[in-house]
Amino acid sequence: MAMYLVAFVLTIGGGLVATGGSAAGAAGVEGVAIEAVESAVQAGVWEVTVRGQAVIRIRAEAGGMSTRERACVVAERLRKSLEDVGAEAVMPAVMRGSFAVAVGDRLIVMVDLRHAAVNRSSCYELALRWSNNIRAALGAPVLHGRSGHLVSLDGERGRSVRVGRASWYGGRWHGRPTATGEIYDQNSLTAAHRTLPFGTLVRVTNLSNGKQVTVRINNRGPYVAGRDIDLSRAAAEAIDLIGPGVAPVAIEVLSEK
Repeated sequence: MAMYLVAFVLTIGGGLVATGGSAAGAAGVEGVAIEAVESAVQAGVWEVTVRGQAVIRIRAEAGGMSTRERACVVAERLRKSLEDVGAEAVMPAVMRGSFAVAVGDRLIVMVDLRHAAVNRSSCYELALRWSNNIRAALGAPVLHGRSGHLVSLDGERGRSVRVGRASWYGGRWHGRPTATGEIYDQNSLTAAHRTLPFGTLVRVTNLSNGKQVTVRINNRGPYVAGRDIDLSRAAAEAIDLIGPGVAPVAIEVLSEK
């Protein structure tokens, strides 16, 4: 188990800094300093650093806290969370339709639209980037592609979530039998999946905008390479998928029949 120590000190310039150090342990992380420091480049921007590397930049106030206070809270959460687990537990997470960085089942920081816009990314992409920044600074492998690296902090905490691509179907399929024998209704919240049992409830989150919908699996498909779930028209409308047709999503199994 890696042990971390933290202290808040006042720097010469009046900045509040959270500093941390560690002893070697089973998690294999040692000599770590976790700090909240003011950016030397941009006034009012605070950085969370790990081993001297900036891993998260806090640019906006939120929840009644200044950027400095937010950075110190994030640094403290990160320090405490890493007392029990190793760097490989650092993951992007989804929580009530918003994206975040988590360590195991513990929230570290929420990612908001303002920070995503500054970084020219979606909230999901920024959560993944911040997670990888922390992992890299601690010597853990970074996360890539469509591996099941996203976790859910809703309900059953720490549940693994698959990242894939969703499409939708309607039109000529409306009113036809599905693979279950049920008549397809494009106005109901259902979906097709190649392997999940019929009746499984799945929460689908659009990674581009954070919108969510819960659907019931009642058909097989999609049969186009690179697509993982086919939503009904109503489900697609709920997460703004009609226009683009295909989008990256988080697929979280809520219950299986």
